[in-house]
Amino acid sequence: MKNICFRVVGFVFLSTIMMTVQAAPQAKITERGYYKFIDEAERLTSPLISSGYAKRGEAELVKDTQRIPLEKGRLFGFHFHISGIDKNIGIIPLELVVVHPEMKKSDGSISTGYRYNVDLKLTNGMVEDKIGYHISEDYEMVEGDWQFEFLFMNKTLLKQTFTTYLPEK
Repeated sequence: MKNICFRVVGFVFLSTIMMTVQAAPQAKITERGYYKFIDEAERLTSPLISSGYAKRGEAELVKDTQRIPLEKGRLFGFHFHISGIDKNIGIIPLELVVVHPEMKKSDGSISTGYRYNVDLKLTNGMVEDKIGYHISEDYEMVEGDWQFEFLFMNKTLLKQTFTTYLPEK
């Protein structure tokens, strides 16, 4: 009797693995660069982000680039698509990992990045979205490489790198 139960559990486990392999999502970055908000963006408290705040609103691409000139109020990021997911699944659980140049925050603490979990809502097995960073504080005006990475089941699904720099005056 124990052998039969073990085989049934093993079969269910194997079936789940096979479904996961077949349902592995594909992701594509469709644009990257710096953006401007189309209308007034909502400022939200977000303790997981280096500045402690996030802005949410509709934005349009100003320039397609991976080199971002630093300017207070600058929004940079990318637009992406994720597809190849079972249409019966309503969300895709991801982890966003952002690594950025060292920032010395106003409270004296140091930040080199952040990470948090995000559940993106799917429509017909697909998602289309934008992610980025809004520079709103003087201490965020740091030159160097920024890496945005979405992980799905602890594996990289999407990765985008930007280089921020102070423009010549």
